[in-house]
Amino acid sequence: MARKVAKKKAAAKKKTASRRPAKKAAAKKKPAAKKSTAAKKAAAPKAAVKKAQPVKKPKVRKASKPRNGGSLSYTQSEFLDNLAQFCGLDKKSQAKELWEDVSLFITDALAKGYRVPLVGLGKMYVRKSKARMGRNPATGEIIHIAAKKRVRFTAAKALKDSVL
Repeated sequence: MARKVAKKKAAAKKKTASRRPAKKAAAKKKPAAKKSTAAKKAAAPKAAVKKAQPVKKPKVRKASKPRNGGSLSYTQSEFLDNLAQFCGLDKKSQAKELWEDVSLFITDALAKGYRVPLVGLGKMYVRKSKARMGRNPATGEIIHIAAKKRVRFTAAKALKDSVL
């Protein structure tokens, strides 16, 4: 028990010893110049008003050239990079989520038989073809072709004028 008491006293001495130099250091510092009450009141609202505003990326309205120069087709990663730049999104993951939502909506609407207008591009719809008889070009044999549904896209005049 005597050891515990001795340890506590030693710890208390260390604490007071560590406090003493701090007081001396504080005493050596020069006193700060007094501010007027008007200056204090004016400074307080300025600190409250300042807030960190997120920096928006500028939108880039030109498609970048695909890395595959032979086929001139985008990879999925390149497509998402372009989409993020066009929409001014910060992350590629946001562009991926946006595209997944749009494609899910279009798929669902077409599955229900609705026409989907893509403003400025055209419209997508599902068309049913009838069953018919066909011919195998290699053997000349007559074959039966079953009825099926196909997704069709009709380009808008604005798209035709700008591309063609």
